[in-house]
Amino acid sequence: MLNVAHRDLLVDRAKFLTEAGLSAVQLDRALLANRVFLVRLHGQEYIPDFFLDERYDRRQLQAVCKVLGDLPGGSKLQFFTTPKGSLNGQTPLDALMDRRAAAVRRSAQGFVER
Repeated sequence: MLNVAHRDLLVDRAKFLTEAGLSAVQLDRALLANRVFLVRLHGQEYIPDFFLDERYDRRQLQAVCKVLGDLPGGSKLQFFTTPKGSLNGQTPLDALMDRRAAAVRRSAQGFVER
């Protein structure tokens, strides 16, 4: 379930395409391959803005998304933004900024298995 804080992390599909420099086809391919995810809210599609944030290594974000597989977008967003004991209380996003990608992937695997 999305909360108000999560809404601030989302950009609409059109803005994402423009800022990421992607075509709709490229985005659709990334979505199908679970490299990126979207969240549907009030009939609109949104993508987390951290995919546009240069502080994160895009390949690392995509690798974690692939581990999360076919989980709903809201669940994936929750994973990335909620502190995890397995990451010493950091959110996966913070851990990725600290270059702890392997630990985040392990945490994602545990999240999927729950």
